Amino acid sequence: MTWSDPDIEHGARHREEHPARRAGRRPSVARRRSHGPQRARALPAQLRVTAVLAVAAVAGMLLAGCGSSDEAEPPAAPSSSTSAGPSAGPSAGPSEAAPVLPVTVSSAGSGDVTVTDVSRIIPLNGEIAEIVFALGLGDQVVATDVSATYPPEAAAKPKIGYQRSLAAEGILALRPTVLVGTPEAGPPPVIEQLRSAGVPTVIVERGAESLDGVDAKIRAVGAALGVPGRGAALAATTQTELDEVLERAAGATDSPKVAFLYVRGQQNVAMIGGEGSGADLLIEAAHGVDAGSAAGLGEFTPLTAEALVAADPDHLLLLSDGLESVGGIDGLLRLPGVAQTTAGENRAVIDLDDLELLGLGPRTPAALDELVDALHPGLR
Repeated sequence: MTWSDPDIEHGARHREEHPARRAGRRPSVARRRSHGPQRARALPAQLRVTAVLAVAAVAGMLLAGCGSSDEAEPPAAPSSSTSAGPSAGPSAGPSEAAPVLPVTVSSAGSGDVTVTDVSRIIPLNGEIAEIVFALGLGDQVVATDVSATYPPEAAAKPKIGYQRSLAAEGILALRPTVLVGTPEAGPPPVIEQLRSAGVPTVIVERGAESLDGVDAKIRAVGAALGVPGRGAALAATTQTELDEVLERAAGATDSPKVAFLYVRGQQNVAMIGGEGSGADLLIEAAHGVDAGSAAGLGEFTPLTAEALVAADPDHLLLLSDGLESVGGIDGLLRLPGVAQTTAGENRAVIDLDDLELLGLGPRTPAALDELVDALHPGLR
């Protein structure tokens, strides 16, 4: 189970009902202590890669205007057969001015898939949609699932339902030329029905076992859509940012205990995350101790007052939508056991955008940066 567990579908539906409320929202950190002086932030990876793509596109037009069609070709054309599975991938090189097709990639669980047209892309998961937009292919996206809440342009696209409960008929009606998703997309019979209908369907590994999976997943999506150079550039930029934050976190002298709570007030859902929740990766990378994992809990376990008080976390980490759904910090403190923890007594509550925290994509360094700031204010 990951952040896209069926119970978490409630949150995706909640956002679908209020599409404008969270669009483009910066993550907030609610803490009792002063925020203090802020470190200078690097330009987000997506903006930097977009700038590179814009320069590449202009350069391509100038070359084309000089007459030679050979000169307008990308300096390094990709191989016609590229694996979309987790791998080190190609080194960051020149970004394609346009997708180079056809391309044959390996799809998890189904062998090779050949993609010949990316004019009508449907990402099957929110995290994949975020990567597709970061690669500069947002204009070719014709629909997204309800978990695609970032960027705002992805959230505004027509909806195909929730990633774990898709229907083939609605997707096929949109005439997609390629589908890209993770193994969480389904159910499996629907994915098979889409393949049988002749739509190239590429499933890439989510890479939720370690932060190394971020690089591999970005490269895999770029390869599947005929832009391996863009994928390599975005992956390299993201990895550089991630390494910088990890180096900063390594300077921490303490390891506060953090409990990741998944709550949805409207549905009366409250769970604590453990090993495999996705948040545990960032908590540990931020030089914290995941309270759920330390207690031997699995990915998500129903929250009880006794378990929370026994864990006694120093901080509580929540998804921003979830915190809002229970009425903010004051509402959270009314949940059984929360006020009796060290975190509750100090109002030490951290909330981050859902996809930013759990999407494992281009904004993962920013999420980790926020978490390091919250857990180790002396490192800012």
